[in-house]
Amino acid sequence: MLKNKWCLVPVNRLHVVAAVVCIIFVSSIVLIPFADADWTMFRSDLSHDGVGTGNPVLTPTLLWKDSIGAFFYSSPAIVNGVVYIGSGDDNVYALNAANGAIIWSYSTGSYVESSPAVVDGVVYVGDYNGDVYALNAATGGELWSHNVTAPVYSSAAVVNGVVYIGSYNGKIYALNAANGDYIWSYTTGGAIYSSPAVSNGVVYIGSLDDNVYALNAVTGAKIWSNNIGNWVASSPTVANGVVYFGACDDNVYALNAATGAKIWNFTTGAAVVSSPAVSNGVVYIGSLDNYVYALNAASGGELWSYNTGNCSVASSPAVVDGVVYVGSEDYNIYALSTANGAVLWSYTTDYLVDASPAVVNGVVYVATDEGTLYALGSPTPSPSPTPTPTTLPTATPTSTTTPTPTPSATAVPATTASGAIVDLLLAGNVTSSQMSNVTIQTNQSASTTTVSFTVTGESGTTGFSNLTIPISAVPYGTTPTIFIDGKPASNQGYTQNNNNYYVWYSTSFSTHEVSIVFVTTSPSSSHTAQSSLPLGVIYGIGAAVAVAVIVVAVLMLRKRGKGKC
Repeated sequence: MLKNKWCLVPVNRLHVVAAVVCIIFVSSIVLIPFADADWTMFRSDLSHDGVGTGNPVLTPTLLWKDSIGAFFYSSPAIVNGVVYIGSGDDNVYALNAANGAIIWSYSTGSYVESSPAVVDGVVYVGDYNGDVYALNAATGGELWSHNVTAPVYSSAAVVNGVVYIGSYNGKIYALNAANGDYIWSYTTGGAIYSSPAVSNGVVYIGSLDDNVYALNAVTGAKIWSNNIGNWVASSPTVANGVVYFGACDDNVYALNAATGAKIWNFTTGAAVVSSPAVSNGVVYIGSLDNYVYALNAASGGELWSYNTGNCSVASSPAVVDGVVYVGSEDYNIYALSTANGAVLWSYTTDYLVDASPAVVNGVVYVATDEGTLYALGSPTPSPSPTPTPTTLPTATPTSTTTPTPTPSATAVPATTASGAIVDLLLAGNVTSSQMSNVTIQTNQSASTTTVSFTVTGESGTTGFSNLTIPISAVPYGTTPTIFIDGKPASNQGYTQNNNNYYVWYSTSFSTHEVSIVFVTTSPSSSHTAQSSLPLGVIYGIGAAVAVAVIVVAVLMLRKRGKGKC
């Protein structure tokens, strides 16, 4: 039996080149965000933005630790003063958040790397045997189970009476949260370690078939997929109409949530199995190149990075009130300043920290690969966690509303010279109310088409926009360049398919005149090379690199003992 995700065989831990590592690694990279007083599911909320609203932990005082005796890749949920977590000893645990005392445990019969979701008094979690469980949050009693025939490393997202979860068999499932009945499934071409995010009636998830998928939450029908040319073990985060995730080709990606078109990618030094947190226009993410990165959410530009030494960062960051919390394979949990990456504090645990931290009521909860769960914070957390749930779970939760399968995009009408109206799709943090005088003009003699508009925003803030422009609305010109107040935008790019152009830009807000000029020959001020390469070329390069990395990885396998990396 596979004992941990860094191993390809059941022996001592192997230090594998990053790309091979990530095929075995995933649910531990899932970051857990948090709500104001609770951390209810993987990444705390359905969009996985990793951002909490509680008090930051500024002093890493050890409040308690509990050595349950098996490895932890599951990350905790904290609800009503109770910590819920899955373990490598084949159990799901509920512990008192104030002192670590075990309230109950439930034996699944196989190890649990999936992170629990706790909704309406019910704990939802998967295990290696392929069972998805619903447990009474107060007692640990089984309410139902549903077997999906293959291991479940993915963590559940629960909304509107539906449980969404992925499986090693390459399928994502939608189950009735009340009784576990099958609603629908969608089959990808590879194993799924990624955990689903749900936003605006759309389910987003990655697969080891090299794709990220957007599925209709009601029917499971595919809205779009984007093949980036390498495994996607990272779990997507959805923020402001953009999907962010990492991949085993060493890149962090941003895609248009409505269309799947690539907005930008940032290249790190190794595979990215960490899942991103997104806060105040910044993406925070770890890489197996030993760094934690802060990236501009609009452009992908690096704002800062922090090197944890010679040890990989597979843990996913959590962000609370100016502080980034993340684990590392150097045995430490770090608190970094969101402003510049400076270390505010670090705490040394008993082993590698591959699971992801959760932060609730001024306490950081984090687990290690050795099987120890830590609670770090102020000596007297405020308010004190209540050791038992305040409400009894309902054994048969019901759907109160129907998910709405509406992607994160709005229509903006553009007027042509003939007076016809063409709808452009808008995504990003620029809203349709901030755009005015939207027109499409053509110049046959110059063979150009120009989309023009005025955009207005609050001074001192940054605007990011992704426009979908139908190819049918561009009779002249093939290559777009974006001009802001007559000058080429410094951050811009585009992709296209047979039907649409997907054009993006960012700008410092005030009032600007924006022109998107399509010309037959690409000018020197055109979009960046990463955004403009034909998709076929990008995919081909990605596939070639993936094969080469695998070959090198196999040659470089070496055993690693329990000592630090």
